[in-house]
Amino acid sequence: MRDVILVYPSDRFGGAVQPRIELPLSLLTIATPLDRAGYRVKIIDQRLDRNWKKILQAELKKSPMCVGISSMTGPQIRNALDASRLVKQNSDIPVVWGGIHPTLLPEQTVRNEFIDIVVQGEGEETFFELVRALEKKVALDKIRGIWYKEGGKIRHTEPRPLIDLNKQPPLSYHLVDMKKYQVMVFGKGHISVETSRGCPLRCNYCYNTRVYKSTWRYLTVDETIRRIKILVRDYGIEGLLFPDDNFFGADKERGMSIIKRIKDEKLDILISKLDSHLPLLTRLTDDELRLLKEAGLTMIMIGVESGSPRMLKMMNKELNIPELIRFNKRLEQFGIMTLYFFMVGYPTETIDDLRQTISLYLQLIKENRRAVSHVNIYTPFPGTGLFDISAEYGLKVPQRLEDWVPFNYHTVIDNAPWLTQERKKILQMLHFATLLAEKNNFIRPYKKTNTLIMFLANLYHPIAKKRVENLYYKFPVEIKLAEWLGLYPKQT
Repeated sequence: MRDVILVYPSDRFGGAVQPRIELPLSLLTIATPLDRAGYRVKIIDQRLDRNWKKILQAELKKSPMCVGISSMTGPQIRNALDASRLVKQNSDIPVVWGGIHPTLLPEQTVRNEFIDIVVQGEGEETFFELVRALEKKVALDKIRGIWYKEGGKIRHTEPRPLIDLNKQPPLSYHLVDMKKYQVMVFGKGHISVETSRGCPLRCNYCYNTRVYKSTWRYLTVDETIRRIKILVRDYGIEGLLFPDDNFFGADKERGMSIIKRIKDEKLDILISKLDSHLPLLTRLTDDELRLLKEAGLTMIMIGVESGSPRMLKMMNKELNIPELIRFNKRLEQFGIMTLYFFMVGYPTETIDDLRQTISLYLQLIKENRRAVSHVNIYTPFPGTGLFDISAEYGLKVPQRLEDWVPFNYHTVIDNAPWLTQERKKILQMLHFATLLAEKNNFIRPYKKTNTLIMFLANLYHPIAKKRVENLYYKFPVEIKLAEWLGLYPKQT
């Protein structure tokens, strides 16, 4: 049988106030070449399929050539291992892992007893060649970009060069139920569409520096518009989420050309997720910002990370705080929401550094009525410069795949010796309270938020703001309640 099973593990470790499930792009990108070549590809998404175990067991009976699983660092690993274990308990079918975490730590990943092969790097071409080799039962040593077990030993091949995105076909969206992946934002269904990959910056907390070598590749303007039109024409999509790490990248003109085409061709869509870096955004003229709004842009996302110049320098972050403050004030007049991301809990971060971050957080949302902000907890991800610094400050580096499960930006990891118990409580409070410290925050744009939760959030808002302003973490009964209701991840 020319069957292939692909599993997207859930990244959930608790409930969600606003369940938003975006397209499993990592699986669709590798499924598309197989689908176009005539293979039958079954995608199982743990986030949607509550009976995913029964579905997987039924598909295994059809003797597929392999089961592919994608995973990032963190809770997704636990759920990916559950699927891998199920495959091995019910068959001898090869289990293939891919994604950011296996790419960063391929040898440790393939060492796991439930994993046979790892695809390192981009999988569009590598996974296709791997499936064909498994079908023909030939040796794997000629396939670039894989790690695998053979004769009781772990072997690997030479790395595969980065692919040309424009040579890849539009995604085979028919392999999934598109209606289930439409995220309701501002009352319209949005779908994720990738227009570029990577980032030219060298922030040393980001995986891009290792996975993509700080390169930025992109679809041409014409190809981008062609793919957007497919979504609008064939699936009635009314909104777009750009998952690109850096939409404008190193080419402002390309990005603005895409925006202008969307407006000129009257595609009548909203754009509610667009990430970019501040130095480029500040070069946008008033006319260009006005064009962004007219084309349907509702929200720009900017990673600020810290309000401390010292911490920004340690991160190798290209961000000028006075420039950010000026741009924040300027942006308000164009009616575009701005979502700022901060991280707290870095090695060497002092209480003064932390107060500078919270001060900047409060200033931004005070001076721009359309600004919202999230404060996440720094987590050392493998393959980054800050991970090495974290190790120098006592981080116990996991030696097994399953030990990476706690690593995520919603929880404080236990083995961060640079954090005192008091500081950990402060970080947890900030992560929780900043979600609700401003009425403009993300509880409003998304229509799926429960009415009761909205009511409680508005009641809690003044308390949340006071907690954040004063870094007051004691008696966190609201966090315990949210954990008990399954709306916030337990810190274990």
